[in-house]
Amino acid sequence: MSIARILAAIAALCTGLALLAWLALVTVVGGAMVGFDGVGLVADRTTDAPLIRPSVVVPSPTDDVERAPTSAAPSATDVPAATDVPSATAADPATPGRGTDGVSQLAVDWPSIPTLVGWTPVTTTASFLVYAADPDDAVLVAAAERWAPRLESILDYVGDRLGRDLPTVPTAIVFARRYEAACPARGLAAPPDAERTAPLIMVFVDADTLDVQIRAVLAHEITHHLTMDGAFVGDGVLTEGIANWGAGAYALAWQGFDSWDAAAQRYLASGAYVSVADPNGLLPQSGEACIARRDRVYNVRSAFVAWLIERYGIETVLAMPKTTIRVDAGNGETADRTVPDYAAATGDSLTQLERRWLAELTRNTARPAADAR
Repeated sequence: MSIARILAAIAALCTGLALLAWLALVTVVGGAMVGFDGVGLVADRTTDAPLIRPSVVVPSPTDDVERAPTSAAPSATDVPAATDVPSATAADPATPGRGTDGVSQLAVDWPSIPTLVGWTPVTTTASFLVYAADPDDAVLVAAAERWAPRLESILDYVGDRLGRDLPTVPTAIVFARRYEAACPARGLAAPPDAERTAPLIMVFVDADTLDVQIRAVLAHEITHHLTMDGAFVGDGVLTEGIANWGAGAYALAWQGFDSWDAAAQRYLASGAYVSVADPNGLLPQSGEACIARRDRVYNVRSAFVAWLIERYGIETVLAMPKTTIRVDAGNGETADRTVPDYAAATGDSLTQLERRWLAELTRNTARPAADAR
């Protein structure tokens, strides 16, 4: 046997051992991190899925690529408070339908969301109104002018992958300055509200932001809007996984992988894998950069969603049956939450699907770059 084949065999063995160790840990923990009882396995987020309170609607953010929280009547000072995000708790097996949606501590410091009232776009395209958050900022105006001619081709690419058109035209795209925060967003998507009639995408840049990042964030955020069609039932896994998958080759180029499976395989081999069923997966560990953590979690979710699409089809992923779970809404209260019903759609719970996917992943140590399709 050649040295190259020996090294390849060793690499495959190491990946398999890493997976076995992870599965053993999850089994021992018995549901504290993941849970195998089909309860409390959904990882929504505010970056993940809508949270409705009496006076506040928090749609799924995209951060970094995320959907951002917005109030019914936002103003320039609207900043989500910590209470906008309920805390997650472990599933309670004794209470049918009760679980966590993972919206708890999202580790995203959201910026204020503009209403766009009185704003004038820098330019327009067939589908977009393109703004600079500060019309006197040369960097933002230049970004708006430079990216506007590319927006329709990005929309065509993402739309072809999902088989969807923008549900609302025009959609507003705002180029804003990157902001200082412990865990800032690099982009966000928000639906229309009482004062802003257009759906909104924000992309946060400065003079040094690379084109490969801007293009990926735009594609990710546009994908979020393509799923705002009334049929998509999102949780943290599907919402961000489909957004990265929709961004396809753009997101892969930004993250530096040939395929989403290659990303998941690397994390497994290095012990850095984060379960898609972990409701607190987005929480950075001590000393860990939140954005690096977020990228890692999103990349794993993208690989999982790519597998779901291959096995069950894009239409199933974009329009799963709904189910309702009870979640911890904070302050000792609970709330009903509509989430995708994986079992009704596929015959398996989220954790069962994850285990099937990981078993296949370790048998196929080299997936083709067609994963980006």
